[in-house]
Amino acid sequence: MIKKSIAVLLCIMLAGCSSSVDEAPAVTDVTADSPFVADDSRYIYSSLTDTERGYYDIIAAAARAHEDKAVFPEKVSPDVLRKIFIAVYYEEEDIFWLASFYDNPRFATKELKLYYRFEDMDIDTMQREIDEATDKIFAAFGDDTDDYHKLLAFHDALVLGATFEDDENFARTIYGAFCKDIAQCVGYAKSFDYLCSKAGIDCMTVMGTNEQGLPHSWDIVKLDGEWYHVDCTWDDPILSPADPLFLRHYYFLADDDDILGVTHTLDMQYFTWPQCTAAENYYVREGLICKSAVDAVGMLKSQAVSRVDSGLKDIAIRFDNKAAFDMARTLLFDTGGMKEVLKHVNASCERQVYADRYIRYINEHEMIIHISMIFSDPGPAAETVTETVTETETVTQPETVTGTDEDSSDHDEVATDLLL
Repeated sequence: MIKKSIAVLLCIMLAGCSSSVDEAPAVTDVTADSPFVADDSRYIYSSLTDTERGYYDIIAAAARAHEDKAVFPEKVSPDVLRKIFIAVYYEEEDIFWLASFYDNPRFATKELKLYYRFEDMDIDTMQREIDEATDKIFAAFGDDTDDYHKLLAFHDALVLGATFEDDENFARTIYGAFCKDIAQCVGYAKSFDYLCSKAGIDCMTVMGTNEQGLPHSWDIVKLDGEWYHVDCTWDDPILSPADPLFLRHYYFLADDDDILGVTHTLDMQYFTWPQCTAAENYYVREGLICKSAVDAVGMLKSQAVSRVDSGLKDIAIRFDNKAAFDMARTLLFDTGGMKEVLKHVNASCERQVYADRYIRYINEHEMIIHISMIFSDPGPAAETVTETVTETETVTQPETVTGTDEDSSDHDEVATDLLL
């Protein structure tokens, strides 16, 4: 568990919000080392200078050993130390016991106190549970399973298996997502990153803010030589009432135009992230791009039958032009097109759905129409939808946790949770 103490741990934004520091003594210059040579398997690490990598290795080794502090061969400036700790915290997703609490040095220092979410004696048992849970995901893969379908399986397993929860410890870790079925954004992101690492697929957990300016984490993954955004958190929205079978792919293999400056903003304070310019998103790869309103009805019919036969109930299509998108909404929701789709399902499938009751979601920016069908057998029917639902995900902020430094001679009186 995280070590408790007296002073309050302040919550600050990770982006653009650093602690004020007094003038620091001279430290090693970390700008004169070898230039950045990208290693996509360790993207953040490869962006560091040689000296910074040395500090990174020291922090990572100390955290793996569950040591109380990391000790450096020379004094490190406060800003460099903060940058390196952030790099370790986000890149080493398998060190799930390392907490995001960070002492704010006032001066250059040779030591950094480390905080942990879980006791050292529990780590091996927890890791075995993680291995068991992730092995079940990989057991479904055959020798011919390509990287796209592995990434899709990782995304869907997390979206269907985990629930966003305001939890201080478990939900921020891969253990929470895989073994407790709870996660917050950094827990979803690190878990997706962990599965990619296990599969040998280049991926990184990135940091930034959501459309409300609140701290947020998601992934950038490499597929077929191109980088894409993946946000399992935002594909698993908080719905009322809760819907454990809800599954969507708005933010699976998204490009920069889909999300940056719209719903997501990358934090560029310390790191430069890969550009995601390829347009081979989920809807393109699954053949779910519509060019006309007429195409939409036929595409939804075939997709709905396939989904219901598989025990699923969510269908979605994306349009490549706004005129067709607008016309399809009229055709489906104003002139009976959606009822035609659902009647087709009942004529084709053993399991039945309500032909006049469904839930619809509209993503205006990406021009996506998403339908949640309602099975007629499991329980009371939902109300017939009369208005389009345009979703905005809610990110609930965790409560502030109390704590302090044991040795505050070279540090502020507070530690900071970097996730807030």
